[in-house]
Amino acid sequence: MATEASKDTAKNRNQSKGKPRVISNPNDVAGLVMMQIDNINAKKDDLTIAIKGLTDTSKQLVRAYAQQQQVIAKLAKRVKEMEEKVRDS
Repeated sequence: MATEASKDTAKNRNQSKGKPRVISNPNDVAGLVMMQIDNINAKKDDLTIAIKGLTDTSKQLVRAYAQQQQVIAKLAKRVKEMEEKVRDS
């Protein structure tokens, strides 16, 4: 069976967020604080996962960019060599 504190906590969740409620029971305060900490930790975990994903994607993009720069440099060298051959002919 639900305790009085858990009923009050459930009631707090259902109240509109714009209206603060005066809490006098220390158990209610502790419950609300723990709930807020849990919410923050969940959001922090979500942000950590998102940042890790962005970091992995950024690393892949940097690698791909470096490889493309190498290909472009090789092509530029080949074009220059071909132009020199055409001029010498």
